[in-house]
Amino acid sequence: MNRPSLRERLRYRSDQFFQSGFTLQLFISAIIVLAVIVLFYVIAEVAGVHPGPDFGVTDGQQDGPYWPSVRLWWVVMHVMESYWLETGTFSQILSIFLTLFNFLVFAAIVGLVGSRIQQRLEQLRRGTSRVIEEEHIVILGWSGKVIPILDELYEGLENRKQVYVIASERPIEEIETRMRKSFHRRRMRSRWVIRQGSLTDLKDLELLAIDRAREVIILRQDGGHNNDDVQVVKTIMAAAHIIERRGESDLPTPDIIAEIEVPSFVPLARAAARNVPLSIIQPSDNLSKIILQTARQEGLVEVYNELLSHHSNEFHFTPADELAGRSWEETVFSFRTSIPVGVFRDGQPFLAPARLDEAFRILPDDCIIAVARKEADMQNGNVHLPALPKAPGSPPARTGPIRNVLLLGWNEKVFPLLTEYAAYARSARMQYAVTLVSPGLPHGLTAGEVSSIIGADAEVNILLRKEDYLASGVIEDLQPGGFDAIIVLDDDVDDIHIEDADTRVIMTLLLLRALRDQAERDGRPFPRQQQIVGEIFNVSNKDLAESTGSLRDVIISNDLVSKMIAQVCRERRTEMIMQDLFDEEGKEIYLKPAMLYAAAGETVSFDQLLRASLARGEVAIGCREGSTRGTGRTLQLNPPRNTMLRVDAQLQLVVIAESECE
Repeated sequence: MNRPSLRERLRYRSDQFFQSGFTLQLFISAIIVLAVIVLFYVIAEVAGVHPGPDFGVTDGQQDGPYWPSVRLWWVVMHVMESYWLETGTFSQILSIFLTLFNFLVFAAIVGLVGSRIQQRLEQLRRGTSRVIEEEHIVILGWSGKVIPILDELYEGLENRKQVYVIASERPIEEIETRMRKSFHRRRMRSRWVIRQGSLTDLKDLELLAIDRAREVIILRQDGGHNNDDVQVVKTIMAAAHIIERRGESDLPTPDIIAEIEVPSFVPLARAAARNVPLSIIQPSDNLSKIILQTARQEGLVEVYNELLSHHSNEFHFTPADELAGRSWEETVFSFRTSIPVGVFRDGQPFLAPARLDEAFRILPDDCIIAVARKEADMQNGNVHLPALPKAPGSPPARTGPIRNVLLLGWNEKVFPLLTEYAAYARSARMQYAVTLVSPGLPHGLTAGEVSSIIGADAEVNILLRKEDYLASGVIEDLQPGGFDAIIVLDDDVDDIHIEDADTRVIMTLLLLRALRDQAERDGRPFPRQQQIVGEIFNVSNKDLAESTGSLRDVIISNDLVSKMIAQVCRERRTEMIMQDLFDEEGKEIYLKPAMLYAAAGETVSFDQLLRASLARGEVAIGCREGSTRGTGRTLQLNPPRNTMLRVDAQLQLVVIAESECE
């Protein structure tokens, strides 16, 4: 696309001015009044109109006591008033026209012109001018993820001034109200431009300067359905078309980051993008895996929340350069303020790539993946190898696997979650079971059909119950104390509103707490190790959900998806790391007892535990310690290497490993 012309630049700036406030109507009215006065003043001067004695001008005089001209004031008074009597024929005719203009100015401007101005203001507030920005971030679509995405990007761009262009089909006033309520004045380094229009119309999208953007983020609506994925694919196609046909430019090609719900639409999205770089975030797929992993390991969601947040430790990348030829152990201990977790080689991430006894070497073209707080912490130097801690004795007693799950609620995450659950069952070569209860279960759906969809045979026993678990006696009849884990999902029932779905989750958690308390009073308490995970959409409901006292972990769907999108927006390679971590077949994050890495009772440095984890083919990225389950625990990712820790039953290491097996 060609460079914007001067006219386009002026129109763009005028649009921004028109969106600034209501006082513009008064400004335009004043301009029109002044224009009328100037026009008739020129006529009065050319015609030599005699103002008369009312203006202090006697016969034979050309001017009076008024500055700068008595004729100017004669015109002004006739425009402002309508009862002047004139004696000269020309003066009478001119005053009649001035009186008519009096009505036009104070009636037509207030009426017809005022309404036209209002119409123009409405058009301008929709944003009809071409955006004159470069290296901006375009967000197409409006949902509850926009505010968290902007919040994360503000932290992650590390003091860089950034312009955000937000386009949707919603009224601009609604979006502006949400933005101002969320950010107030604390985002002085960033600003936003809001546009209203069709997200699949090329003419509307061309106004957003997509071809000169840094990133293009395409979102689904909250609580949407499959047709939202169709909309996303069409928007990808339109955006890619605009990017591909741009002319010569010294700016890099924008990346497209799209949110796709249904897996079958992913190939369509990639085909629509053609040669434009495309990253795809699948909320249901990723969240279902986080939910299931958290159900198997208490506290894991805290790790993900920190790794996906810009304000703390996250994944950073740095070229290997002078590290080429070093072993994996030497590479890890070349960094003191960050923890290398893998390498990016030939376009693919390799996490925890080697044990200490394997001949793995860094290549010149490798890129080091590390957990760090900021880019400045990615400095490497001399190798500092700590001593290995004293070898552990007999391994601690491990809790059994999560083999029997109660799943309350039905939404688009159920099938991906069960698919991953079946993969864990096959990997463990054990019989797993799941009981799924929801009033939103599709009519006629059978356990056999579910098994076929998730690709499970006999390794998962599935029980379906189409009932409202909030109805009297339903949960009691399920005997929730007999399950290893309970997962409460936001229920998709008859297009229920998001806030109402969160309310159902909170009410379910209250009911579980009441049942647990009653069971303790009856001498048959729920299992101490039972994990209860709840999913909510709005972060504002998190504290309320946790106050029920039932939850071990809470998953905030919109918040986590927003963090994933913001991470990929900052660094596109993060998408592949997340795919690896969320996949049962890839490397995953586990919380393992520290007594697997060092002898119980020993006090060792985190450096020593890190080296012990490398000996097992893993990478320790932090630790978690505390005295009681679910409360009083502290999580530290990338702690100072000299942090001294006592190895006991309350200390866990956060590791990236192949499996949870000891």
